[in-house]
Amino acid sequence: MFPSHGAPPGYVGYEEGGLLVNKIRQKPYSIVLFDEIEKAHPSVFDVFLQIMDEGKLHDRLGKEGDFSNAIILFTSNIGADHIVNTFNNGEIPTSGSLMEIMGNYFRPEFLGRLTEIVPFAPISKENALKIFEIHLKKEFMDLLKNINIKVEIPMDAKLYLAENGYNAKYGARPIKSIIRSHLRRPLAKKIISGEVKDGDTISVSIENNEVKWIKEEFTIVN
Repeated sequence: MFPSHGAPPGYVGYEEGGLLVNKIRQKPYSIVLFDEIEKAHPSVFDVFLQIMDEGKLHDRLGKEGDFSNAIILFTSNIGADHIVNTFNNGEIPTSGSLMEIMGNYFRPEFLGRLTEIVPFAPISKENALKIFEIHLKKEFMDLLKNINIKVEIPMDAKLYLAENGYNAKYGARPIKSIIRSHLRRPLAKKIISGEVKDGDTISVSIENNEVKWIKEEFTIVN
């Protein structure tokens, strides 16, 4: 509750007030996202209801945050299996079917105040590859700029890693973990062991469903 209302007296950050209230006061025309709300403490839904009913929220310092000009988005993985199966059957999940499933997890007074329920289609493998390439650049390739080591990853290797980091239910979330476990950590171990040195060029290939590292050897002919 600290981020919304602020820390209670005697706690660090009390003077700062509520983070959520401060943010909406600074930018009243905002899109506010509450992600995976099924993991929230039940008392947090009291905050949601207050915002949805009154359009306002007060922190422990008495400062008021006005949400009347904001768009509030809630995301949840509740009903993910139903959504995936429905899309796989060539159909679109209805709000009624999703409301029935969510009714087993969320309070009716909360569900009754939602303006609209929008199911998101599972991420396609094509989009998973695009997401993989974005994370690959940020989580791996950009780090190589600080060292004199070049790593070449052909498209077949990218496809293999992207598919292993893709899950119809959880989307592309495992992709970062795949990059860490299949690229960053193995390369770090090779650098520490001295197998890969400054100035080396490494190619990544897939053999028997395993990532292989091939160091290019150059021969200088006089």
